[in-house]
Amino acid sequence: MAQENWQKYKLLKLLELLRQETDEQHPLSTSQICNKLGEMGISCERRTLTKDIAVLNELGYEVMWNWVGKEKGYYIEDRSFSVPELKILIDAVQAASFVTEKKTAELIDKIAALGGSHKADILKSNMVCFNTRKHSNESIYYNVGF
Repeated sequence: MAQENWQKYKLLKLLELLRQETDEQHPLSTSQICNKLGEMGISCERRTLTKDIAVLNELGYEVMWNWVGKEKGYYIEDRSFSVPELKILIDAVQAASFVTEKKTAELIDKIAALGGSHKADILKSNMVCFNTRKHSNESIYYNVGF
C-alpha cells in the first residue's frame, strides 16, 4: 500500500476498532489502542492517536473519553441501533418460519454485532425460544428480496 494511504487506512481501522470493541462501560486506553493497532501491523504513537481521534470527531464521529487509570480511555457510544431495537430484530428473525436454522444463527450473529462486541454477548445470551417450525429449504430465504 502506498505510504500516503497508510494514514487513511489507520483512521479506518481505528474507527472500526472503536465501534466494535468499545462502549461507555468498556473504553480502550491509549496504550491498548496503540497495541491493538500494532497487532494489525499499523504503527501508532500516543501523540498521533490523540490527533487521529480529533480528526474522527471533526468528521462527525462522536469519540468520547473518560479516565481509565491514569490514561484516557476512548469509546464510541452512539450506535445505529439501541439494544432494545436489536433485541426486537433478533426476536423477529427467530420467529420467522421461512428462515432456516442455519440462516437464523448467521443473522443473529450479524445483528448482535451491530451493538458492539460487549453487547453482542448480552443479546445472544438473552434469547427467547419461539415455538416456530423452521424451513429446511434455504432457497426460500434468497427469494425474499425478489
